[in-house]
Amino acid sequence: MLANAGEQKQFRNILGAGGPVDVPFAEADRLFDRADRDKQTALQKKLDAFIASSPFTPPRAMVVNDAPNLSDPVIFLRGNPNNPGPQTPRQFLQITTPTRKPVTSSSGRLEMAKAIASPDNPLTARVMVNRVWMYHFGKPLVITPSDFGLRSEPPSHPELLDWLSKRFVEDGWSVKKLHKHMMLSATYQQSSQLRSEFAQSDPENRLLSHMNRRRLDFEALRDSMLQVSGKLDRTLYGRSVDLFAKPYSSRRTVYASIDRQNLPATFRSFDFASPDQHTPQRFQTTVPQQSLFMMNSPFVAEQAKAVIARPEVLWSMTAAKRIKRIYHAILSRDPTAEESKLAVEFLTLSQHTTPSAGQLTPAELFAQVLLISNEFAFVD
Repeated sequence: MLANAGEQKQFRNILGAGGPVDVPFAEADRLFDRADRDKQTALQKKLDAFIASSPFTPPRAMVVNDAPNLSDPVIFLRGNPNNPGPQTPRQFLQITTPTRKPVTSSSGRLEMAKAIASPDNPLTARVMVNRVWMYHFGKPLVITPSDFGLRSEPPSHPELLDWLSKRFVEDGWSVKKLHKHMMLSATYQQSSQLRSEFAQSDPENRLLSHMNRRRLDFEALRDSMLQVSGKLDRTLYGRSVDLFAKPYSSRRTVYASIDRQNLPATFRSFDFASPDQHTPQRFQTTVPQQSLFMMNSPFVAEQAKAVIARPEVLWSMTAAKRIKRIYHAILSRDPTAEESKLAVEFLTLSQHTTPSAGQLTPAELFAQVLLISNEFAFVD
């Protein structure tokens, strides 16, 4: 039965433009009930997971665009966002840019980036050089890497800091060349052996009379294990990987997937920097969880097995020769006479022991002992 003119008009008012169901596609979920909304959420999660994990997804990065309507920010009085004060023009810090000018044509992000990386900025190069020095030498020249203010301690070697900063800028801000300058220096190539004449005058080694003994962080420790086992994957670029899912990835730890909301417990145990906070320096702790991981982790056991499976170790004719090659592979040195004697005794006494399924052989246990030793975890 055809609708009369009045009914047709009502249909147009309901279904047509401006009607109660005239909702843009992007806002269609406003018409959903609870069941429809839950179904949409589940489908969206599947789509997001596919986009994040699909090998066919093109490379992408998060970017920031300027808003169409720009305005100057306001100062929050006493830091309270509910108590806005006067507006302030968008411009860089006056202490580093005395001749600064307000930005009016954009948000100011690009201008801020140029000001930060400007050769005329006295802070950026010094801060970067100080950070790189800290990672190479164990201690920074300025003991507070994120505070170069008047209340921080002065640098231990101000002329050295200025010279390296100047070279850094002149070399086109090349971090690679900065590494080279530091690592080819006589200071970097010193032994970590403490010299008695400086034990009293410079107990903290601020004057660099010898090299600081440094402990590997978790990333370097894991990569070192993969390196000595012959399994390190040196492939550059690509997606991040879950380090703790089986089969264990052999990619460098820099490619580890970091979930800010669910940081793996192993990272926390080894003083991994919080991804939610500014961390100029990592803390260094020694806790039981670290030793338990090294002793019981299937990943560490896999590397011990791989060391023994290396051809030069596997085909050694005698126990003494095998011990020597295990030391070469892991610690890059010959064992002492006492170390060799103890290791041969251990392998000889254990050769008639049949390990249970899943357990390491005596040789693999010995390799694991060297992998979890202090000598392997520290750089002299």
